Amino acid sequence: MLEDDRTVISMSVVCARILARLFAASLLVVVGGATVAPLSTPAFAQYVVAVVNGEPVTALDVAQRMRLHQIGGRRPPSRPEIIEELINEKLKLQAADRLGIVITDEEVDRIFSQIGRNAGRGVTEFTKGLTQSGVDIRRFKTRIKSELVWRQVMQQRAPASFMVRDADIVALLAARGQTTQITAIQYSLRQFVFVVPRRSSPAVLAARMREAEAFRKSFANCEEGALRARQLREVVVRDPVTRVSTDLAPRLKDLLERTPIGSLTPPEPIAGGIEVVAVCGRKETLADVSSRREMREELLGQRLQSGEKELLEKLRKTSIIEYRNTTEPKP
Repeated sequence: MLEDDRTVISMSVVCARILARLFAASLLVVVGGATVAPLSTPAFAQYVVAVVNGEPVTALDVAQRMRLHQIGGRRPPSRPEIIEELINEKLKLQAADRLGIVITDEEVDRIFSQIGRNAGRGVTEFTKGLTQSGVDIRRFKTRIKSELVWRQVMQQRAPASFMVRDADIVALLAARGQTTQITAIQYSLRQFVFVVPRRSSPAVLAARMREAEAFRKSFANCEEGALRARQLREVVVRDPVTRVSTDLAPRLKDLLERTPIGSLTPPEPIAGGIEVVAVCGRKETLADVSSRREMREELLGQRLQSGEKELLEKLRKTSIIEYRNTTEPKP
């Protein structure tokens, strides 16, 4: 919850972009229309429309991507635009392979589940809806994977896309005629982590959650709580940190606003354990608007879009892309 602010902002922007690109494809799936006949036939699947560094893009790939756009309720791109989209997808995956970037099936499944939740459906129901709409789940997950690896490719090949200086935000505000100072809340916080080893059973996780909740209910103040936490089994007591409300994600900001001074936030699973955060102090302060999260995310989004375009253009110039059959075959 209290990771480095710039890292959290960058990751949230990129994950939001991944979901934005893929979420449209889930909107009409939840309606539950009639089952669509599959597209696959041997001849159709082997009909190559383009080759990207030796890897084929088939007519079936094009038809599947077209169907994915169609069930999103939007006017689908033209067939040539779909082909270019699939070529770029191949380039992203190939660039990741060259850099040794690996995305696990679990990471892909997590984003897939998130898309389903955004559509108001569980994984099983969401998968069934996509399948009935004629979408190949394997191809859909390949698209998710291409976006995930591309984030890491850009971090290595175009790191400037993830950097926004305070001066950049101040310049943007000045151009809009906005002030560079606002009133904010400064929090003094302390993090406690109830350690949960990797691959622990759900029972172990639940037990640690109960321990963290009991600690929370008996928490009196930050000094006494820190001393007591050090006597507990496998509990990490972090050093105190200061955070300004303008730097916080909306969810964390709301949570801290609702937590009284000298109290703990509810237990929450994080990597490595269960976290509770103590609000040790709260005061009003003047904050430089250059630290405002929404402004930083706006500029990050613009830089990511520009950086992505430039990097794809470089990859295309150094790749062998061959266009083959231009006519559309019948399934």
